[in-house]
Amino acid sequence: MQAGLALWCNPGSCGHPSLCARPCIYLAKNGACHVDGCNFCHMPHDQPASKLNQRQRYVLRQLDHKSKMDLMLEAVREGLEREGLATHAAEMTRLLEEEAAKYPQQAGPRSQKRQLHDLRKAFMRMTVSDTIKSFEDVLPEKALQYFQDLRQGLVPQPPQTSALTSKCELTLKDALALYPFPRTKLATWIL
Repeated sequence: MQAGLALWCNPGSCGHPSLCARPCIYLAKNGACHVDGCNFCHMPHDQPASKLNQRQRYVLRQLDHKSKMDLMLEAVREGLEREGLATHAAEMTRLLEEEAAKYPQQAGPRSQKRQLHDLRKAFMRMTVSDTIKSFEDVLPEKALQYFQDLRQGLVPQPPQTSALTSKCELTLKDALALYPFPRTKLATWIL
């Protein structure tokens, strides 16, 4: 069963939805991707990817290394717990904690607290993959490699197909049950 899923899964879809790469544009535009070993996700995404806005990217660039590491560690931990992957990534979390402990805490301006709060909120909306991508400049190579290994180890499940593939195949009774109409008097419809 696992081998069949591995054949179905392209490299970019591994770890879907929280660890996968961004969606494949060829698949979105053409309905098919003819690139062998495509490194972009071919699975459906419910929501568009959250991104940092220009001000948030500027604030992130201005942070010292220790503040970046602390922020990243908090966001990655939260994302892994939210997705139920905390036990799978315990080693990566430990590596990040060790890296964050190497740097001394620097006192930042008080105005930075509000900006850090906004950054935390933005990272909590992002997937783990997007969060890690935002911090690639401060992550140790070993942690990046562990993340790639974690991603490749999680093969996505194929999408569930139902017996009814489109609304055209529904019976009238089933369709009316899906889209109930308001109960009004028949006289108002006749007039």
